[in-house]
Amino acid sequence: MERSDDVWCIVGAGMGGKGLAAQLGISGIRLHVHDIDEAQIAGIRDAGGLHVEGREQVFAPVELATTDLAKAVKGASVILVSTYGNAHPTVAQMLAPLLINGQTVVLIQGHFAGSLAFRTALDAAGCGAKVDIGDMDAYPYMLTVKSPDRVLMTSTKETWSLAAYPASSSIAIMERIGPLFPGMRPAPNLLHTGFNDLGGLFHAAGMVTNVAVVEKPGDYNFYANNMVASVCRLIEQLDQERVAAARAYSVDVPNVHDWLAETYALHHPTLEQSLQEMAITHYRYAPAPKSLAHRYLVQDVACDLVPMAELGRVAGIMTPAMNATIGIANALTGRDFVAEGRNIGSLGLKNKSVDEIIATVSS
Repeated sequence: MERSDDVWCIVGAGMGGKGLAAQLGISGIRLHVHDIDEAQIAGIRDAGGLHVEGREQVFAPVELATTDLAKAVKGASVILVSTYGNAHPTVAQMLAPLLINGQTVVLIQGHFAGSLAFRTALDAAGCGAKVDIGDMDAYPYMLTVKSPDRVLMTSTKETWSLAAYPASSSIAIMERIGPLFPGMRPAPNLLHTGFNDLGGLFHAAGMVTNVAVVEKPGDYNFYANNMVASVCRLIEQLDQERVAAARAYSVDVPNVHDWLAETYALHHPTLEQSLQEMAITHYRYAPAPKSLAHRYLVQDVACDLVPMAELGRVAGIMTPAMNATIGIANALTGRDFVAEGRNIGSLGLKNKSVDEIIATVSS
């Protein structure tokens, strides 16, 4: 495919970043890839890109793979951040002196209110550049990293959403990157993308009920092993609380069954059946967590469950299942995910009413 004159930078070369590099590279985008870990980018640099299985084109060129963030973002019109949500404030601090007017920053994925959290961190770091910031409510691709320079791309989600902060930037971001993400749709504001992020519910519920398997030796399939009827009942309770909190902010989100139908084309009568099918189709080769430090717990509790429960509290919505899951995660790890996560204060929404929060994210 003919190469673009445009340069995009991917920050974070773990599984998510490699998947983005593979898909965008074979689509003709000139790429710079950055990671703070030399081991994540060495194979890409040595190969000049990524070998790609599962697509017609078998190699995705990468012009620059580096641990030097300044070199990576120089000349890039689009910066895609593919790191843990917990790391977003740190990435924003690192980018703050490097950004220039006119660049677009997209968090893939942003988790709850990612673009607001990122903008808040940029402002705190004194960034004066005028940049558009958006986030996706899901990671688009299912894939496996087979070696440092090779990925297997399996499937792509049917649809997912993008929002920006301020919300008025969404159209510009969609126009800028939308053609490369054909399943992506614009959302009215970041509450829509935040409350529509169900992956965090699946992951957090599966982790706090699956500790023995997570911590003992041996490989396993996260969804096939743990998405049994009782865990699915917990997920459905978490989902009911999510939907209720969203409605309090005038956000209409699909329930978990409709979301699975829209996102993965899964239409089974029970959640267990749908998640078991997802285990052997979309996530058959996905590596499962082997530590409670995995993003399925530390990221998804802090960046998904905490803000949902916090916004629910502001709106007077009871979230006992979310609170219990957060509390168990705290007890298992010795951490305080409410304090360290995306709480009302860290999002800059302290002392705001429901209407004021809606107005803040809708401008």
